[in-house]
This record gives sequence, structure tokens and C-alpha cells, in this order.
Amino acid sequence: MEYQKETFVGFQSILTFKCKVCNIKSKLYTENPKTVQVPINKATVHGCQAIGIGHTQLSELFSFLEIPSLSISGYTKVQENVADIVHATAWDEIKKAGEEEKKMALECGDIDVDGTPVITVVADGQWSKRSYRTKYDALSGAATIIGFKSKKVLFVGIRNKYCCICQKSKNSKKVAPDHQCFLNWKKSSTSMEADGVVEGFMKSEEMHGLKYNCLIGDGDSSVTKRLNEIQPYGPNFHIRKIECRNHLMRNYATKLTVIARNTKYPLRVRKYILSNILRFRGDITKAVIHWRNIIGVTKLEKIKGIQRDVANAPYHRLGQHLKCDSYFCNGSKNNDLNLVPEAESSGMMNEIKNYVSRLVLNSESLLENKNNNMCEQFNS
Repeated sequence: MEYQKETFVGFQSILTFKCKVCNIKSKLYTENPKTVQVPINKATVHGCQAIGIGHTQLSELFSFLEIPSLSISGYTKVQENVADIVHATAWDEIKKAGEEEKKMALECGDIDVDGTPVITVVADGQWSKRSYRTKYDALSGAATIIGFKSKKVLFVGIRNKYCCICQKSKNSKKVAPDHQCFLNWKKSSTSMEADGVVEGFMKSEEMHGLKYNCLIGDGDSSVTKRLNEIQPYGPNFHIRKIECRNHLMRNYATKLTVIARNTKYPLRVRKYILSNILRFRGDITKAVIHWRNIIGVTKLEKIKGIQRDVANAPYHRLGQHLKCDSYFCNGSKNNDLNLVPEAESSGMMNEIKNYVSRLVLNSESLLENKNNNMCEQFNS
């Protein structure tokens, strides 16, 4: 047998040999397509998608290694096949997660009046770019719903405002060819999250045979508003919202920082707040932990206790201890420093009280001590 040529099919090679005597040609493959579990080309494309690179970066890498790479047409063809496999596998795992949540709900007796199991879920949105609190114009976004007990994904709703093939045809003023179009959203980017979460609630019974009676999420009020408008399980089914503890505390510290950098307020008070931001936050945590761990008190009494002590927390930290409980302080700390009169006369205290009022309104969520970390981890 005499070597004739080598044909490259992406990262796979086909070696052709020819017999010198009878001229019969034979081919040798670097991997047997009948026995290999994951072909090299499919594994390569799947790896590119997993680490977030595309064909250009792949070609650049292997050009430095002097190894022939996949062509753009070959890459796209394999990518379409890989996408279908990933999509089917993802939905299969989502269905399994629903069965797991359903089983746990039945074991705990969490059942609605019509016999449908009810569960607590965590939801959050993610976008294709960061806004940095200024520009909310991402072209793609997704909303994820995760089961609180199983910590597994129950739904992913994706919204796209852009399709490259449709846009290319529009620019050239031609009719778009037949293609798999992912453009499914024409409204604002900020409303993608609420719409995706609502879709997950609407499809929960169809997909999993479940109802979501409690939602743990960040401070986005648009989600709650949309759920109250649409009422996915009817007007008599109440969906309770628990605010994420981490978001509540972070927003409180952020708002205090903004106030402390406003030059219209007294410099001495502003400097004190900036140097004690973590202590202001720690006072809230201290009050919540105390009432959460106290025994022999009803939930309503705990909530009222948290509301009272949280509302008093900034007064305590600024040096006024008239309403401080005995567990909170002994009333003697910082008696020589009372910045409350100065903060009140300048109007600064009213601003602080406005931000504290959000924590007071969410005292029940603080008592629940829940967060949406599992969604944040999924997003990352």
C-alpha cells in the first residue's frame, strides 16, 4: 500500500492508501465514526461554547500551534448539531428537577386545595452585557427559576432583540432566507426579566405539575407587579414574595453612601457615616439575629420587634440611645457624640429614614433570612 493523500475534516484526518499491484484504494480514519462516543469536532465546538469563545478565537489558537482547524461552515454545521443536543439535554434535566421538587412537596404535605403540589422558588434575570446602572440596552436576556429545595433549574426563559440574519437582510433590503430565528422580543431590555419569570409561572403546571406559591428574589418590583396582574394560578391564589437578604442589606449600605457623599449635608456627619458604613449595616443584622433566635415569641411579635429596632438603628449608630433595647446597647456608648440633632436639622435624617423604611417594610423577609445566591451562581 502506498500513501496517496490526507483529507482534513476539521480535526479529523482521512488517510488514503493505494495498492501498487491491484490499485485498490483504502482509507484509514484517525477516529472510527462508528465506535467513537464523542467525535473530536463535536467535542471541540462544545468546548468552545463552554468557555465562551467562537470560531475566530479557535482558528487563532490553532494557527499558532500550526494545526489545521475547522472551517467556518464546518464549525457552524457542528454547532447546530451540538446546540440541539445541549437544548434537549437541558430540558430533560429540567423535567427531572421538577419531578424531584414535586416528590419533596408531596412528602412535606405542601399541596394546594385542588391537590397540586406547591413549592418555593428562586428567580433572577441575567443579560448579555452589564449596565453599570446607566445603560440598560442589552440585546439578549434570560430569566431563571430554580427550586429552593432541590437547588436545580426548573425553567429558563430567553429573550432576544436581535437576529444577525434578519438584520443583514434588512440592511441589504432583501427578503430574509429560511433560518432558525431567535428574535422574540421587541420591548425594553429591562422588562425581559419580568416576562421570563411570568412565563415560567404560567408553564409550571404544564411542565412539572407544580404551583409556585413563594418567590425569593431581589428588589425588582416589576416581577411582583406582573405576577399580580396576570395571576397565573387564578385570583384566589396568593404568591408570596421574599426579598433577598443580601440585596436588601447591600442596597441599604449603597444608599447611605450616596447620602454621605452629598455635600449639602454637614461634613462631620457625612464623614462619620462613611467611616461606619459596615457598622450601620451590622446594626440591622444584630437586630434581625436577636429576634430570629428568640424563643417563645410569635412570628408577628418577631416582625414587630424587628421593625422597631431596625427603625431605631440609625439613631443608635449616630449616638442617640433613647429607644435602644437592652440587648442592642446599654445606652452609654458614644454618649459624648450625638449627631442626630445635626442630621435632623439639615434634613439628612429624613433621607436616612426613607431608606430605613424599605428595611422596615421587608422585616418579614429579613426574618426569613433567604437569598437568591443559587440564581446568582447560575448566572455567573
